Amino acid sequence: MKKRLLCPKSLSPAWQVYLWVAVWVVFCWGTASAAQTKPLTLPDLKVGLDTVWVLLAAFLVFSMNVGFSLLKTGFCRQKNAVNMLAKTLVVFALATIVYWGIGFGFMFSEGTPLVGLHGWFLTGPDNSPATGALYKGGFKALKWLGVPLEAKFLFQLTLAGVATTIVSGAVAERIKFKAFLLFSAIFAGLLYPTAGHWIWGGGWLTSLPLGRFWDFAGSTAIHSVAGWAALMGATL
Repeated sequence: MKKRLLCPKSLSPAWQVYLWVAVWVVFCWGTASAAQTKPLTLPDLKVGLDTVWVLLAAFLVFSMNVGFSLLKTGFCRQKNAVNMLAKTLVVFALATIVYWGIGFGFMFSEGTPLVGLHGWFLTGPDNSPATGALYKGGFKALKWLGVPLEAKFLFQLTLAGVATTIVSGAVAERIKFKAFLLFSAIFAGLLYPTAGHWIWGGGWLTSLPLGRFWDFAGSTAIHSVAGWAALMGATL
């Protein structure tokens, strides 16, 4: 019996939609590229390569949620496995909306030493990918990164989502689903961005009298903040 070749008709309706969307995106992207009359310069090429690298790093961080799902589900009873998997998915989706609306602005916009005061929904002046003294905008804490603002947001979003997901493992089988969704919205929109502003957003920890506070690979901004929140959730 001959093996059936993979074709659009043999795919499920959902995968057929994904396939046609991918074809449409590639077609439109290629058409837009062909319509360009301005030749690429070396700075343009550098921005493009840097953006691809940042996006790749964001995708790798995002894939950590798969490992978290397997880890947390393995530590739970079988009857709660679906609940834990749903938490990982829904919490990241909720964190995306909240962090886009207010979290990113609280974390990286100009404001006070405690918190940023504008930049909601990625609005406001911004001429990224300009860097250093050439940057003119409201997110000066990220002016060292020469990529578009949307790429900066996507990478930081994955970190916020991972920090929120860390807490769900500590409170597994200890908290109601709706209550955890409410906590996740507060954590991703206010708690994590506030601590992140102190460390990465130009807050008070960057101008200590004895020297600047340095964070290594998110050990404080992500793991410590999420760890303390997880401890409090498991204790209560």
